[in-house]
Amino acid sequence: MASDDRQLYAIRRDISGGMNNRQIGSDIKDTQVTVLYNIDISVPGEAKKRPGTTLVEDLGDDAGRGIYGFMPINGTDRLIVQHGAKLEEWPGTFTLDERKFNERKTDFTPGADVTMLKVIENGEDTLLVKVEGNNWFSFTQANLDGTGSGTDLGSDTGSSTDDPYDTSVAHYFRQRLWLLKDNLLSWSDVAPQSYTGSFNTANAYKVDVGEERALISIRDTGIISFGSDAIYGVNPADATMANAATDKVEKLLDIGCVAGKTVCQVGDDVLFMAPDGVRGLFRSQQDKLQLGASYPLSFVLKEQYEDISWAYINKACAVFFDNKYFIALPTSSSTYNNQVWVYYPATQAWMVITGWKVGAWTKIVLNGQEKLYYVDANDGSVYRAWYGYDDNGTAINYQEEGRSEHFDKRLVKKCGGELRIRALATGDYDLGIYIDIDGNGYLLLGTMNLDGNAPNLDIALPFFLGAENIKQKVFHLDSYGPFTEIKYKIVHNALNGSDDIKIYERTFITYPEEYQPENVSQS
Repeated sequence: MASDDRQLYAIRRDISGGMNNRQIGSDIKDTQVTVLYNIDISVPGEAKKRPGTTLVEDLGDDAGRGIYGFMPINGTDRLIVQHGAKLEEWPGTFTLDERKFNERKTDFTPGADVTMLKVIENGEDTLLVKVEGNNWFSFTQANLDGTGSGTDLGSDTGSSTDDPYDTSVAHYFRQRLWLLKDNLLSWSDVAPQSYTGSFNTANAYKVDVGEERALISIRDTGIISFGSDAIYGVNPADATMANAATDKVEKLLDIGCVAGKTVCQVGDDVLFMAPDGVRGLFRSQQDKLQLGASYPLSFVLKEQYEDISWAYINKACAVFFDNKYFIALPTSSSTYNNQVWVYYPATQAWMVITGWKVGAWTKIVLNGQEKLYYVDANDGSVYRAWYGYDDNGTAINYQEEGRSEHFDKRLVKKCGGELRIRALATGDYDLGIYIDIDGNGYLLLGTMNLDGNAPNLDIALPFFLGAENIKQKVFHLDSYGPFTEIKYKIVHNALNGSDDIKIYERTFITYPEEYQPENVSQS
């Protein structure tokens, strides 16, 4: 029997704290939820079905491993894509056209890793390409616009000749090409030149990073070397002159990186995939110094971390786009990246994308707008990402599971009440609404249709449009008996045209059950 004068309630409007399944559902923060799949939480107080993907070209070939947004100062912006045994380019409006490394070498082993970066060579922007198992190649604007043949720059171990190292870990910094190989960070002469000189052990810093992973540069820190065992930094004293004898090499962190393509500068930090999850380089430094212990940024994603396919973690890749860090990872028994974690630095929150198979990411500015693209890890097709309302015609699965609510009365039984959901009324779309009572599994409460009462165009004129049309539905809990804790789930796994799916509020209202003593003797 429920009392009618002591109402208990939990109102959840803001879930910008993101996903947390490290703690039990009743102990996470008020702004966190236990499951957050395919939901954009950029705007506090609003949970929105995330943007989708749009196909650029179905290449119908082997796995894609490389994509690069080449934006020369005096040339045509384009995508350069590696898939199967081909290197192709797309100038933004046409189909992909195949390009050659040179006249003698037109392809490479499918599945090989590729590194692409822009440098200044002989006074013009040039694309350097390094394919695993092959030499370095240079593509000028004329190469890409005309014949498509690259210049072979050669490759060696760096011990006896001046050709570029046989490594895919490269970076362009302070008018030099930098290469990381075998715990040596080597550099080229200052541009402009053809990057076939200066690569030898005499012109190299010793950096004990272990197996090479990535290079990145930051203005105040210089160039940072990521390896499997540690991370090192060096800031040459002169902007155009590196000196291994006088410049100070510093170990920044004794935690290694498991996948070089996950390294991204995010604000004033550098994020990367470590053995224990996604970390921030400088945050980890500060935590270890100040607190004596350091946890990864992705510590809250316990179940997702435990589901990683570690045998293929080297394929993980990341990009920073739209103020978010997207990291694609292989999970379960997958041999390629089949899940994406999304980190919101402003709120230190996470959500998870399902349905994307990302082999590599890139950003490029086309028609004045920065856009995100990826090449499919399974078939090499190219997609524009974080765009549109579906995944190239496939429905996006919105799935939100909230906290376990005990209404600050963990030991008190509750009875009756209701669950209220408020959402944007956008069209004839049904949300599935579920509850889980005391951890016994989800039960379907019913559906909520988002068809609103906005005016049709055939009504009498004039009429006035108000603010967004909000719809609310109440689901009653009286028939489910007493409970201690309760949680909700909202699902929308269907196409929604060009309309947004937005949830604004989830409110539980219930009552404490009156205490009924048992087996009390009467005097």
